[in-house]
Amino acid sequence: MIARWALWSLVAIVVTGSLVRLTGSGLGCSDWPTCEPGEFVPAANFHGWVEFGNRIVTGLVSMAVVVAVAASWWRQPRRADLVWWSLGLVAGVIFQIGLGAVTVLTHLSPPIVMSHFLASQVLVSAAVVLAHRASPEPPSAGNGTARLPTQVRTLAWLAATLTAAALWTGTVVTGTGPHGGDEHVERLQYALPSVARIHGITVAVLAAAILLLAFRVRRLDATTGGDATTELGRRIRIVIGVMAVQAAVGYVQYFNELPVLLVALHVIGATLLTITMTRLVLAASSRGAGDGWFAYAPNTAATSGRGR
Repeated sequence: MIARWALWSLVAIVVTGSLVRLTGSGLGCSDWPTCEPGEFVPAANFHGWVEFGNRIVTGLVSMAVVVAVAASWWRQPRRADLVWWSLGLVAGVIFQIGLGAVTVLTHLSPPIVMSHFLASQVLVSAAVVLAHRASPEPPSAGNGTARLPTQVRTLAWLAATLTAAALWTGTVVTGTGPHGGDEHVERLQYALPSVARIHGITVAVLAAAILLLAFRVRRLDATTGGDATTELGRRIRIVIGVMAVQAAVGYVQYFNELPVLLVALHVIGATLLTITMTRLVLAASSRGAGDGWFAYAPNTAATSGRGR
């Protein structure tokens, strides 16, 4: 419950951050941590409150991850993996707060804004892992006893790597496009059609990897009676659905000169892709009781030696 609260609060900060940029409110507060020099709260203006609202949400996110650390620390039996993953979220949020300050102080430099978004996606992915590991009985990839074939797990990780590449090329498109957070912000000096084409090629390669993974999983099901990859197959179908919607929104927004509403939906879709892809990798890496650093760890480990 607490881990999921942390996850969705991190999603909220991505959404509000995109609204700051898309409404041209990136410099609604020109200073940090105050809104303006000698003025903590913005004056009665729209852009100032949009930017300040994003900072308020950041405060709520900070509370969520601190509560996650406290819950994992006081949990009985204490689990070292949950403590470390929740501490990682705290470290990530602190880094993001610092990066947010740099974003304002560098007047929305595109590379800094891009880094801010990508760091948010890393945090969202880490929160998904924390929620997965904190679940009493997370679903297994298949029959709960045997690891999936190496080829399946490799394809899942390849898809995750390509997702990261697609997110990065997407930020390059954003840094080149018109929505910089303020009309006076300098943009990346690339040709928008060229970087959009590179992003599209990256997404197409990702789609090919996902379809290859789906094909491999179906073949595995055919040889094991159809129950070896139940959860993984479901995760693959969800990712395919998210990607299909993302592709449709991406093409429509590009050929309609990037309307704000569609760009916002594309940002939300990118975050949902991060969540669903992370869950896909978890499904490919887990085996019910789980093993390893990334997969689910059962409720038997305690840092203090209790629970064994």
